[in-house]
Amino acid sequence: MADETKMNTLKALLAADLSEARWTKSDFSGGSPNDCLEVTAVEGLGYVLRHSVLTEHRIPLTTSEYEAYVKGVQAGQPGLMPNL
Repeated sequence: MADETKMNTLKALLAADLSEARWTKSDFSGGSPNDCLEVTAVEGLGYVLRHSVLTEHRIPLTTSEYEAYVKGVQAGQPGLMPNL
């Protein structure tokens, strides 16, 4: 049943109206304003990632998935940040 709940959350994230969303990108993004990954929080559901150019391509993440990924990057987990 947990898998069904997760799938419903991910589908809800993809279906959410993000026309008024506040997208945030890293302060370390490249020199181009279109050279970045952006994220927005969807209250009660999780997060959505998108590329700044291909904005229609979105990746939904539950709150726990997003937090786990961020913690891995912060900890320097091998493979999450190749060649760094």
